[in-house]
Amino acid sequence: MKLKKRTSITAILFMTLLLFSFSKSDKWVLFESTEYGFKVDFPKEPTSNPQTVNSEIGLLKMNIFMYEASNNKKDDNLVYMVNSTEYPDTLINSNKTEILYNFFRNSIDGAVNNVHGKLLSETVITIDEYPGREIRVDFQNGKAVITMRLYLVKNQMYMLQTITETNKDFNNSIKRFFDSFELL
Repeated sequence: MKLKKRTSITAILFMTLLLFSFSKSDKWVLFESTEYGFKVDFPKEPTSNPQTVNSEIGLLKMNIFMYEASNNKKDDNLVYMVNSTEYPDTLINSNKTEILYNFFRNSIDGAVNNVHGKLLSETVITIDEYPGREIRVDFQNGKAVITMRLYLVKNQMYMLQTITETNKDFNNSIKRFFDSFELL
């Protein structure tokens, strides 16, 4: 009788833990920006932090949406971010195929140099037939990995980014975040 009761209690505890683990993963937030033309799932509501930067082609407004998860011990990653930047259409546009190689090369090299990192991988990707790149960058000499997807949609660049500790690289949350991104 005691064995049967113990087995029932164990089964109930197991089912409770199983249900909790599934419900935890379903609490992501759909973030949609009609103004910038995209939607994406974040683990929690992101904050907006627009910035204007001076570039070789003039002032650019970077529309940054970010969720910092570094204080959340249960999250696989430290940061989730989407940046939408509009470039002058006369200079940068995905239809201008002759500029695409240099555009992505400069964007990638700039991102790697800004964090004093090392490029680990680079893959050519697309979204709705628009060109893109996925890169992985060693950050802080092996302590973390930055994974980025860059898409050029006409004259709008979308940059998605996660930062994770190296021992948690290639986790399901990175895939879920990147794969949820859609153009509107």
